[in-house]
Amino acid sequence: MNLIAMTNSPRVIFASGALSQVADEIALLNKKRVLLISDESAAKHAARLQSELGSLVIQSVSHVVMHVPDEFSSLIASAARQEQIDLVLTIGGGSATGLGKIIALDCAIDLMAIPTTYAGSEMTSIWGRTSNNQKTTGRSAAVLPKTTIYDPELTLSLPYSISVNSGMNAIAHAVEALYAPEVTPEIKQAALEGITIFTSGLRGIRENINNLSSRTDLLRGSMLCGFSLNNATMGIHHKICHTLGGMFDLPHAPMHSAVLPWAVQYNQGFATTQLNEVAEVLSARSAAQGLWDLAKEVGAQTSLKEIGYPIERTEEVADVISSAKYVNPRPFDKDGIMELLSNANTGSRPDDES
Repeated sequence: MNLIAMTNSPRVIFASGALSQVADEIALLNKKRVLLISDESAAKHAARLQSELGSLVIQSVSHVVMHVPDEFSSLIASAARQEQIDLVLTIGGGSATGLGKIIALDCAIDLMAIPTTYAGSEMTSIWGRTSNNQKTTGRSAAVLPKTTIYDPELTLSLPYSISVNSGMNAIAHAVEALYAPEVTPEIKQAALEGITIFTSGLRGIRENINNLSSRTDLLRGSMLCGFSLNNATMGIHHKICHTLGGMFDLPHAPMHSAVLPWAVQYNQGFATTQLNEVAEVLSARSAAQGLWDLAKEVGAQTSLKEIGYPIERTEEVADVISSAKYVNPRPFDKDGIMELLSNANTGSRPDDES
């Protein structure tokens, strides 16, 4: 936790029962008019917040949409301006946090986030929005939450499938941070620790989904992985997932899980040292195989085909990705990207000799 305080990060509250501290944190920020955003999975917790915060909650949204379409967010932002909202408070998964970021960005107001999944967005200044089936991402200090509240008890109700896919999504943040050009020893330490904790936590909830110790590990791992990504640049894995999400509205976390082993395989010969460290953490011959094996072991998604990816449009996708300007160890190569997508579509296991 001391490491987190040293670098670009929100104020972090991490404790079982921390949901009870929300009112005090709002008071510290001196906010008076709150927009409460929640998703369906966090409805019970949002109702509790609505009751405890009382008249502070001026506006509430209880439905969110993946990838934050502009036609959806613009109406909420307009109402927030009319109501003179001075704080966006989100509780739920990455889509809730993502919507909150766009409202904070468009309305120039502060954000407080309470994650109930392992998306990691609550630790970053990265925003994403979709318009005309194209997802755009960027970075802005305006969307970095002023405070992030982690309460492991809120994740006990998270279904197993969502938990493991969300976990693989978070691991992707740490992996890409490791081969970013600006990675520091501190970020490297956080990323590798995040992957280590996640691996243990995912196996722990496989044995007992309500194990609070494992749930705590997963939430702490999510914090570390999100923190790592916030202090590094994104590479090919995130570019692919953002492109697929915007073009085809594929489910976010399962998509990350299916793409990650093959994105890592794509970069293996260009980030060998970093990915060998990932392999070591996973006790695997290669990072790609270790990540695929972990996803398979815990029941996370390994195939794009199973979540609706239209394989016939692969060349179109590869054209979009190969023309992008992203920092990545291996240059974006259309043929290589098409092969990557084809392999991720089938869900086959990477061959570390290829």
